Amino acid sequence: MQLQRKLGLTAVLAVVMGDMIGSGIFFTPGELAAVATAEWQVYFFWALCGFITLCGALTLAELSALIPKAGVSYHALTEAYGPFAGFMQAWMMVLVSGPGAIAGVAILFGQLANQVFGTGSSGMHLVWASSAIILFALINLRGAEWGGRTQILLTSIKIIGLAALIVGGLFIANPAETTGSASLSDDEQGLTGLLRLIGLGVAIVLFTYDGWIDASNVAGEVKNPNQNFPLAMGAGVVLITLIYLLVNYAFLRVVPLEVMRENPTMVAPMVAEAAFGPRAGAGLNVLMWVSIFGALGGLIMTLPRLFYAASSEYVERAAGTWLQPFFRTISHLSKTKGVPSGAILFAATISIAALFFFGSFSRIVTFFVVPFQFMNILMVSSIFKLRPKLSRPESYRLPGYPFIPAVFIFVMALFLVAALLYNPLDSLIGIALTLAGAPVYRVLTKSAGAMSGE
Repeated sequence: MQLQRKLGLTAVLAVVMGDMIGSGIFFTPGELAAVATAEWQVYFFWALCGFITLCGALTLAELSALIPKAGVSYHALTEAYGPFAGFMQAWMMVLVSGPGAIAGVAILFGQLANQVFGTGSSGMHLVWASSAIILFALINLRGAEWGGRTQILLTSIKIIGLAALIVGGLFIANPAETTGSASLSDDEQGLTGLLRLIGLGVAIVLFTYDGWIDASNVAGEVKNPNQNFPLAMGAGVVLITLIYLLVNYAFLRVVPLEVMRENPTMVAPMVAEAAFGPRAGAGLNVLMWVSIFGALGGLIMTLPRLFYAASSEYVERAAGTWLQPFFRTISHLSKTKGVPSGAILFAATISIAALFFFGSFSRIVTFFVVPFQFMNILMVSSIFKLRPKLSRPESYRLPGYPFIPAVFIFVMALFLVAALLYNPLDSLIGIALTLAGAPVYRVLTKSAGAMSGE
């Protein structure tokens, strides 16, 4: 039995945009204000990161057309660099970054749920977070259409809320008087200072664009994937970039850059209050809560598809070892709904375990940033090997090849160097956890060799 192609263009576009729009757009502008010294730099950083993301998304779109299966990134790495590369990417996603991403977003959801519903107990945010994970797991167990419809609804609510914030900041709130841009200190001037400024700005903003890769995990369930998936990826990233630029323009119109620096976490509530009155702050909390809720739903819909694709490849290879029940459970496909029910339940279970074990967003995300982005670089670079090998006349072809993937690889490589320099301990821990998959792969290859009589 195979996954069924039931997701149309609208559903895929909702998944792309839903995975990308989380809580970042409400908090990142204030954090960026501490780095930027002039308003034009704010727009530059958001546009630059949008372009970088578009480079990666368009490359991934061609890879998805070449390999229209669930878990495109896994299959691309396997085809381009061999089964070990694919296994290590799957290992990282299944046991490290996948559950970590779900648990991290769920914690943010739980914390805001405490504020929205007034449940201030210290442990209630974990209860809210785990309940949301269970809810989305149950929704996705009912079928791909249910997951797609839920994402359309939640993404629509998020975009409507952001549109209201943009309109309020542009046309209702009174513009603020600025006191001018901050002057550069001696260590911020010159080429070194400029590079440091760009590096810090990209690091802050790029996090808010995250989530575009997760949409590729549903490529095996997209109708007419050669047309719908590339269009959804490209249009989704462009629309998100425009929305982010408009949000920042509306914010800066009401709250000057220097005020943002002093109150980085209060920028969005200040804009909402200036446009719609004192009660708008509470309404904005609800908007952020729904936004994170939708991002969590997108993760629980897309990541299990990757888990399913990866584990299906290793069921037979693990025969006779303690690993076979593990892979067989995750690769179980519902006969009635046609969804990867084993992977959905596994993702929910291990994410809830990570949720209660780590207990905080910061502890989770610092472990997997470097290995996750390194695998993204490898995935994008695979286009150079797979296009000559798998391209067909009717396949979608990436515009601007090979410049587009090269830009993504170059910028993200610089980002990894910066992460290793500024946060070496946490980065090395994440790398070590990922490399723990190497001995597991060795067990699998030995088992496969024994079965073939080698």
